[in-house]
Amino acid sequence: MKINLSVIIPVYEAQKTLARTINSINNQFISDKDLKVELILIIDDGKKYNKFLPKLKNNFYLRIFKTNGIKTGPGNARNLGVDKAKGKYIGFLDADDEWSDNYLEKMYKLVKLNSIAFSPTYVYENDKLIKKFEGQNTGYLQLSDIGKVPCSFHPFIKKSEQIKFKLLKSQDVYNTSYILNRYKTKIKVADGVYYKLNIQKNSVTKEEGYSHKINLAYKKYQIISQKEKQNKISRVFAIRRINNLKYIEWSDTNTGGYYDYLSKKGI
Repeated sequence: MKINLSVIIPVYEAQKTLARTINSINNQFISDKDLKVELILIIDDGKKYNKFLPKLKNNFYLRIFKTNGIKTGPGNARNLGVDKAKGKYIGFLDADDEWSDNYLEKMYKLVKLNSIAFSPTYVYENDKLIKKFEGQNTGYLQLSDIGKVPCSFHPFIKKSEQIKFKLLKSQDVYNTSYILNRYKTKIKVADGVYYKLNIQKNSVTKEEGYSHKINLAYKKYQIISQKEKQNKISRVFAIRRINNLKYIEWSDTNTGGYYDYLSKKGI
């Protein structure tokens, strides 16, 4: 059987969210009945998730793998998923996030045309929309946008063009930056759909010391980019560090999470 698209889902402590995440794919409308989509779960906590898995509809198939340890990180999990993927194209979804209606259809059409596709990212907490993050130029995403927004963008991409993820925090941000810098142009963004980033009570963005850990990761990406003479990428993470430091100053005297701060500041 020919698989057209592989969707890679790193799974860590996702017992309460995984079914909803998978159903956001499972319930997608597909006009092309020949389109075959595999969902690749990469288990990174050593646990069994069979009882949390909904029955998949036609066109969707499930494969499950485990990492070689516990909490090896989303970068390692995604790399394993890319290696296992059978599809010509790959997409990414975290085990506590979702896709909006018609996301699959529009993203798949775009990736077939351009070898790469992005959508806006909408941030939700308790099913309430907090913030929309889109490119500065309507309908397009470019490298400079990644320095100005704090969230991740998760592409559909031709498998042969996917690079290995770094084994650091925010490796998905670096991946997006590297891709956008390589294309040297604005990338068309799917219209009318979005990646739904769900903020959970135990979200890493709410962990004590999160912003300091992120700052260290951003600094490492700056150094990596400078060594590779990718100065535009280095600038992206320099800007992100500046915005992150503003958050650290704010969080010393305020309550709330990272995206709560950003929404109040209008970032």
